[in-house]
Amino acid sequence: MGTPEIPLADLFQYDEIYWVPADRGSVAHPLMDASQITDSSNQVKENTSLRSENLAERGVAKLPEPIENSFESNPSLDGESSKSNVRISTPWAVIGHISEQEKARLTLIFSAPPLILSANDWSIYEPKDDEPVLSEFVNKAGANKFIFLGQQPPVWQSDFQVTELVQMEGKSVYFFPRLISTLTDSEKSLKLVFWNALKSMI
Repeated sequence: MGTPEIPLADLFQYDEIYWVPADRGSVAHPLMDASQITDSSNQVKENTSLRSENLAERGVAKLPEPIENSFESNPSLDGESSKSNVRISTPWAVIGHISEQEKARLTLIFSAPPLILSANDWSIYEPKDDEPVLSEFVNKAGANKFIFLGQQPPVWQSDFQVTELVQMEGKSVYFFPRLISTLTDSEKSLKLVFWNALKSMI
């Protein structure tokens, strides 16, 4: 006798669906290498210099020296924003040092009912050691729901209520001291604590 089919809408009742290993390949998100940025900048300067020399030979006044690009002076690549300029553009934010394996597990969890979050609904922010105090970070970041996973900067540690959902600056903040991908089958109670917290954030 075959196993009865479970409607997709009822899958969230079965905890195991969220903890099976995700066997999809890692998707790389290539970022432009800093050397490419430098090379491009140098090439622009060289071209400007050659153009100035050619104009000088024809008796044309020399072009003014190019002003240093603000991008070079103040790098603003993702993950390198200043303390006072935190930019998170998605409603949900996962804060922590997230590996590809952890990201794959979170993708599986967030895309399942009743959450059903798309890739545009959540993002990952890797904290630095010199972050502002937690309330300032939460207030200035663009997200409304924050999930802090694993090790966090020392400046934040005393402000966390472990595995308790709290309201801070009018936003939902949840701290879970482990990475989900490190939980074992014997730690199902912790998995349920995490899952129930996520459901309460919807």
